[in-house]
Amino acid sequence: MSNEAFDKFLLKLFERTADKGQKFFFSKYEIGREIGLSSPSEVDRIVEILAGDGYVLNNKVKSEEIIITDKGKERLEHNQI
Repeated sequence: MSNEAFDKFLLKLFERTADKGQKFFFSKYEIGREIGLSSPSEVDRIVEILAGDGYVLNNKVKSEEIIITDKGKERLEHNQI
């Protein structure tokens, strides 16, 4: 899995957040499909790594939903991708 996949995923989540507001959770699988990932296990792995780095948080009620963290937004805003 390339760093590009992580970057695209985080950027797509950030775009969704900008459209809907910071308090919304989004389907990680839908975001994965939008960036061309067809395997749920691929999406799960990307989210696992991004969450481990502190860039996203999983919804405790609905496991398929995630939200970008302030750290994730800072990474994008400071062009660290």
